[in-house]
Amino acid sequence: MANWREELSEAVKTKAERDAEESARLKQRVQEALGTAESAFGLAMDALRFAADKIGEKGKTVKLDITPGEPSPGAKLVIEQSGELGPLVLGLSIDRETAMVKAFLGVTKPREFDFAKDRHIAASDVEEYVGRRIIEVVRAAQKASAW
Repeated sequence: MANWREELSEAVKTKAERDAEESARLKQRVQEALGTAESAFGLAMDALRFAADKIGEKGKTVKLDITPGEPSPGAKLVIEQSGELGPLVLGLSIDRETAMVKAFLGVTKPREFDFAKDRHIAASDVEEYVGRRIIEVVRAAQKASAW
């Protein structure tokens, strides 16, 4: 339990001091979470590569576009489709400044995995999510024109 002197020191802090402390805590949380975010991004990238290989084995036109970049590299798995469905896209990115991994399907709002904010997220959760979205994309492609 804090004594009165520590409580007084806390009570008299200015808004700028409180903001600086919060900023430092956030930066520390991001640094701690970045390792897990990097691991999750790596597992999800492996899932995209595996999917591209498996789909390509079936003679389907598939591209894996990897975008290196700092601080936000990413990748897109694109399955070419003829007809009104058009190409099916599953994207992935990581923002190393916020320790956030984003996965998106087509032009929808991305699913964000914020490792600095949600410490209960495991790297395997992101891999599982991306894997399930890959299955959705493949089933949609199969439904549009069976292989």
